[in-house]
Amino acid sequence: MSENQSSIGLLIPIVVLLIVMFGTGVPWLLIPIIILSIILLSGRSEDRKIKKREQEIIHRKIPESGTYSSGYSPEPVVEEAKPIYDQKKRKEEGVTCGTFIPIIIIGWLYLQTYSWVFLIPLFILVVALFETLYNQFRGKSEVREELRKKPAGSISDISDRTGLPEQKVRQHIVTEKRSGSTDIWFDPSSGEMISAPNRTVDEPVDKKVGCTYCGFALKPDDRFCPFCGAPIRA
Repeated sequence: MSENQSSIGLLIPIVVLLIVMFGTGVPWLLIPIIILSIILLSGRSEDRKIKKREQEIIHRKIPESGTYSSGYSPEPVVEEAKPIYDQKKRKEEGVTCGTFIPIIIIGWLYLQTYSWVFLIPLFILVVALFETLYNQFRGKSEVREELRKKPAGSISDISDRTGLPEQKVRQHIVTEKRSGSTDIWFDPSSGEMISAPNRTVDEPVDKKVGCTYCGFALKPDDRFCPFCGAPIRA
C-alpha cells in the first residue's frame, strides 16, 4: 500500500467517525478518533523522515576492512536512525496494530446499543485493515514466487511482473533473506542479482557503517548494497 493510500485509509474512518459522533452525540467515539488521528500524524511524520533520508546522496568513506558471505545473516547496522526498511516495517506494524483498538471500541459500542450507525465506521475500519493485511501478504507471496524462478531476473523485472514499486520489492527481499528463505545477492558494482556473494569473510566489519536501507555492512567501492540491491551512491 502506498503512503497516500495508507493515509486515505485512515482519514476516511476519521471523517466518518466525526460525522457519527456529532450525529449521535456519543462522546466515546472521540477515543477511536484520537487514536486514528495519532496513527495518521505519526505515520506522516515517519514518511517525511524516510523521504528525507531517501533523497540524501550518501557521500562517506567506508572502512576497507570487512567482507561478507552467503552465510552472513546481518543484524541491522545502527547509525543515527534505524535502516529505512526497518522504519517502514515498524510503521506498517504500528498502523495495523493501532487500527485494532478503534475496531474493538466501536464493536463494543455497537454491542451495547445495537445501533446501525456504528456499523458504518466499523465496516470501513475492518475493510481497511483487511485490505492492508491482504496487500502485505500478496506482495510478499508474489516476490517469494519470483525469487524461486531461475533466473529471477533483476529488481526491475520483478517490479514489472508483480506491479510493486522496486523499493517495495527490495523490502520484501530483505524480509525473505533475513528469514533464510532465499540466497539471492546483488552485484555491488551493477546491482544485478547473483546467486552467491563474490567475496569471502576476512574480518569483522565496522558496525557503525551500513546500507541506509537494510543496514548491511558495506565496502568503499560498493555502488549497490549486496544484501538488498539498493543504490548506495550516484
